[in-house]
Amino acid sequence: MRGLLVVPLLLLSAGCWSPRYFTPRENLNGTGPDGDPSAVYAVRDGDSERGEGEVRLWSGGAKAHYDDDRQVVDLHVGFELENTGDAPLKIDVASVQVEELFLGGHLQAHLEPRQVTGSGQAAPGQTARVDVFFRLATTYPSEIDSFSIRFAVRDAKGQRVGQVTPFVPGNPWRNRAMVNPPMGYSRYGRSGFYGSNGWWDGPFYRGFFYR
Repeated sequence: MRGLLVVPLLLLSAGCWSPRYFTPRENLNGTGPDGDPSAVYAVRDGDSERGEGEVRLWSGGAKAHYDDDRQVVDLHVGFELENTGDAPLKIDVASVQVEELFLGGHLQAHLEPRQVTGSGQAAPGQTARVDVFFRLATTYPSEIDSFSIRFAVRDAKGQRVGQVTPFVPGNPWRNRAMVNPPMGYSRYGRSGFYGSNGWWDGPFYRGFFYR
């Protein structure tokens, strides 16, 4: 009988620790590099309203792992800034923060990034990528109800795009199926169950899956 009780407890624990994925709730007109659904915003010249590029915003999800033997949950958000104009554009990394974060039905304080990779500087004709990670005050991704991301795109003239994008839980396989195979190998190495997402199968997250 004791063995029968252990199985439901293990299943419950696995469910709480399972990754949780999110989808932008507006401007859902594109995908990120790994197939995640993304919000797309036009970047226009403030004087002439001429199009100068676009910014794409997506989330790779929230996932649990160990950090110095502590159970933690990190939330990933990615940006791509495509510059089709004739002047440099930049994602203002200092402006990026989590707002309207609800954990288990409770509103949390704003969060600053814990880790940022990429400068966000896009020269004319180039595309820049920035990956941002937030450490959440929970040990279970399943407790994340929703959140919003505040960011801005700037150039020498000042702010071009200032935006708050809401995210809600979404189906990770809707747009990933053709990009991330269920099993096998990718350019990032062993794909594993979650496909070829380089971040989650990279050194940052490998410590959890291959402990």
